[in-house]
Amino acid sequence: MKRFIALSLLALCLAPSLALGQSGQGDADAKMDDMVVTATRTEQPLKEVPGRVAVITRQELKDMPVQTVDEALSYISGAHVERPSGIFSFKSVVSLRGLGNEQGRTLVLIDGVPQNTSDMGDVNWNRINLEDVKRIEILKGPAASIYGNNAMGGVINIITEKPTKVVSGSASTSYGTYDDWKVRAVAAGRTSESLSNALYARVSALYHNSPGYMATPSDEQTLWSVNSFIQEKTLNAKVGWDIAEGNNLEFQYTKDNQKAGEGTKYWAYDGVHRGYDTDAWQGKFTGSWEGWSTMINAYFTDIHYDRTNESWSTVTDLSTYSRIDTKVNRKQYGLLTNVSKEIGFNTVTVGFDYGVGIMDGTDYYRTAPNFATDFGKIRSYGVFAQDQLKFLDDKLIFLGGLRYDNATTFDGHYDTNLSNLSKYTEYYPDHTWDAWSPRGSVKYFFMDNLSAYASYGHAFRAPLLDDMYRSGKMKGGTKISNPSLGPEQLDSVEIGSDYQPVENVRLSGSGYFSVARDLQSYITVASGIYQKQNIGQVQIWGAELNAEWDPFKFQNIDLLKKFTLFGNYTFNDSRVTDFPGRPDLVGKLLPMVPQNSFNLGFTWLNKYVNNKVAVQYVGLMYYDDLNTDANIIPPHALVNAKLWRNLDFLGRYGENFTVSFTAENLLDHQYVDAHNPNTLNVGRMLFLELSCKF
Repeated sequence: MKRFIALSLLALCLAPSLALGQSGQGDADAKMDDMVVTATRTEQPLKEVPGRVAVITRQELKDMPVQTVDEALSYISGAHVERPSGIFSFKSVVSLRGLGNEQGRTLVLIDGVPQNTSDMGDVNWNRINLEDVKRIEILKGPAASIYGNNAMGGVINIITEKPTKVVSGSASTSYGTYDDWKVRAVAAGRTSESLSNALYARVSALYHNSPGYMATPSDEQTLWSVNSFIQEKTLNAKVGWDIAEGNNLEFQYTKDNQKAGEGTKYWAYDGVHRGYDTDAWQGKFTGSWEGWSTMINAYFTDIHYDRTNESWSTVTDLSTYSRIDTKVNRKQYGLLTNVSKEIGFNTVTVGFDYGVGIMDGTDYYRTAPNFATDFGKIRSYGVFAQDQLKFLDDKLIFLGGLRYDNATTFDGHYDTNLSNLSKYTEYYPDHTWDAWSPRGSVKYFFMDNLSAYASYGHAFRAPLLDDMYRSGKMKGGTKISNPSLGPEQLDSVEIGSDYQPVENVRLSGSGYFSVARDLQSYITVASGIYQKQNIGQVQIWGAELNAEWDPFKFQNIDLLKKFTLFGNYTFNDSRVTDFPGRPDLVGKLLPMVPQNSFNLGFTWLNKYVNNKVAVQYVGLMYYDDLNTDANIIPPHALVNAKLWRNLDFLGRYGENFTVSFTAENLLDHQYVDAHNPNTLNVGRMLFLELSCKF
């Protein structure tokens, strides 16, 4: 407890010195006039949320030196993004609050619809077109009291654009390192700019192609080492009806197709590669009348995943060549609802959620008469109630909530004729878990520019279908199923403060302590053999500091009036404190969690060339549960920058065009960011983009 108090005091008291001494970043936490929906599932001002919420606006996203949405999240304190091969990564992991490289512990939403798959917990970040994003809301800390499963570390809600003009559109094309080429286009319109009785439609498209780069270190390359490539095509269509102000009916469809190469090719046409083919539908109604508000959100997602994996242990012996084609069909559908009512100084919200996830996978051995199949389903439902109370002219705000969740895995089975895995062939029994998730927080405004909050939250996460029911190859070895895997539980306390001592300085800090019980982690059960198991207990100590400073805001220097320094710092110590079955893991850090990380930089908007420059530092991490020196991911600092200029000097038509230049990892710092096998990060990437709008 003393350590938690010390970290909290550090977060609350040292933030001013960070801002004035070396600049900082407001992390978007200080935009107190923003309206957000993620924290309570109802729209309210950010300043009234008794917790830590970050917001990335559309304009901020466009100004960042990033190519994907998850890269933008790496600029947020408390967030860690694992994208080993940059834009060529087939999988990216975003985690919050030191909970390791399990995407399933952070709930990701698009317009309120869950994106985490039921079998892997992962999110296909590549399919989110930057042109579709209106804003991103990041709720940090456990939010299971209103969202249930997956919301242990927090919630990331990506809210997409809808048309506001009768006719509008945009198009852009970019070319970058490794012959990287992107084309984006948007066409939108509505029958009226009025918010009442207006129909609207919007269509966006993304095409991305690059032959890729050599990810294998030079001293490990063979004749069969090839570039890791990427191919992407995404189409998103949205139609809606603004019935009246506050009442809306909307439908959305997304089609996405991707293929990513993994750097090895023997005989298969595209070598070792993975592919995703996704169809996603959503229908949503929001309404409000006489102090009531409601939301009904229905969704269905169909993902077809395939992978070709080939290996050749002795290239002079054809019999040692092996090829496995994996196909997995993932389906998810559900219904999300909530109703809110303002009653005096109370805002009461109740809701019901229902969801089903299905996994159906098969490994086809093309060079042997072998096979492996895995199948499973999970059904979950949850009911919740929440009340927000305001006193003392809204200076004192209480928020309390309670949710009940029930999750059942069923129809699970695994079958194979592989000799080393056939003993795991089984029709598994059904499993049911339930959990109560309470949440309580309070916020007080000492002054209009100074506030503090304290919160407690409980969260849980049900096991993933892949961990319970599938045995087979994985990166670095072989995994075996664990049908006895149980859910994770987490309790977290947090205190924080926001302070704006003068108009051009914004500060915020948070300190938190979390205890995770039965945390699921890959455990080495034999050489090259891994299994997901429940660790006894993990403790997480953390602190975040955020600052933003406009040093020339009040000086008579027109060119520098829009010059902002920003910075943030994150400390996380995520450590195993109890594991009866594996005492050798006690005291070890969770894999892929840096203890120290920070962002520093500036944004300078001017009439000549706008620019944003940032330094991102990520401290040392371990790649394995034993924290061995052979599996260290070294600390690294990357310099990223973006320059852009509107072509208004060309006259009337030039105002619609913008040219930009982006540099990621400007100093070309290369390092091994994954082991087994060793993989180099992508290095310096340069992009030149031309965009137009109407």
